Amino acid sequence: MNIRVLLAAVGVSALLAGCEATSSGSEEDFPTRDIEMLVGHGPGGGTDVYARTVADLLEDELGANINVVNMEGAGGATAKNEAAIRDGDGHSMIAVSAVAVTTALGNFNEGLDGLRPVARMQSDVATIMANPEQYDNFDELVEAAEDGGVEIGGTGAGGNDEVIVELLAEETGLDINYVAFEGAGDMHAAALGGHIDAIFEEIGPTIDYVESEELLPLIVLNEERLDDFEDVPTTVENDIDVTNGVERGIMVPRDTPTEIVTQIEDALQNVYETEEYQQHVEDQFLTYREGWLGSDEYDEKLAEDIENYTEIVGQ
Repeated sequence: MNIRVLLAAVGVSALLAGCEATSSGSEEDFPTRDIEMLVGHGPGGGTDVYARTVADLLEDELGANINVVNMEGAGGATAKNEAAIRDGDGHSMIAVSAVAVTTALGNFNEGLDGLRPVARMQSDVATIMANPEQYDNFDELVEAAEDGGVEIGGTGAGGNDEVIVELLAEETGLDINYVAFEGAGDMHAAALGGHIDAIFEEIGPTIDYVESEELLPLIVLNEERLDDFEDVPTTVENDIDVTNGVERGIMVPRDTPTEIVTQIEDALQNVYETEEYQQHVEDQFLTYREGWLGSDEYDEKLAEDIENYTEIVGQ
C-alpha cells in the first residue's frame, strides 16, 4: 500500500476513534451547558412554584444553570409536546403535572412514548375553595348548585382540573360549569373578586389568601381531614368518591440515555432530602401524601393512571 494512503487511513481511523470517544464520553461529561426546565402552566401556580424550587436546588447538584421556561397552553400539553421533540441529551427536562389526564384526553398523544419519567416528588391534595363572603361552607355551594348551578374555575382547558371537576359533578349530580383560566394568578383573582363561585386548587399556592381568610377551603378531596384544616370536610365523608389530586415530577425526552436519567434521578433524590426542600414541602402543605417515586416506580404509576383516566374520559 502507498505510504500516503496508509497514513491517510490511519488518520481517518484515529479521527473516527476520537469521535467515538467523544460521543461515549458525552454522557459522562453531562451537563455541558445550561439546562432548560419547561413548565406547562403560568407563574404562581403549584407546578411553577415546584419547578422553580427544584431548579434552584438542582443547579447545585448538577453544577449547571437551570432556566425555567413557562410554556402555557392546552392544560400543560403544549409544553409536554415540545419537551417530547427535544434532544434527549439531558439538557431539556419538564416539570410535569397531569400527564395521565392530558395523555388520556389525546392532547398529548406521545404519552410515555415521548417522555421518560425521572422522578415524582409531590402528590398534592386538592380542594374546592371560595371567597367566604360568597360561601361559608360546602353545603352553601351545594345549595347554590341545586338552585341554578355554579361556576368552578381551574387552570387550563382539557386538563387535570377540568376532568376532576367534571368527575365531581358526575359523582354529586350537581350543576357545575367548569371555567378555564390560563394561569393560576388569573384564577385566584377571579375567586377573590367573586367573579366565579369557587376554584379547584391546592392549599399551598393559595396559603397566603387562606391565612388572611380571603379564600376558604370548602371541601378537601381526600379520605381523611387534614391536620391543619380539621374543620374542612372531605369528599369521602360526604359520600363523594373523588380523591384525585395533583402529582408533580420531572420527565425528559424518551430517548435520553439511562446513564443521564439515573444521574438526574440521583440528583433529584438529593434535592428531595435537603432541609430546604423539606421546608418547602411543609410550607406548601405537601406532607399529607408521600411524594417520592423513583424513575421505574413513577413510570409504572403513570402507565396505570393513563389506563384509568382513559377509561374515565371515554365513559
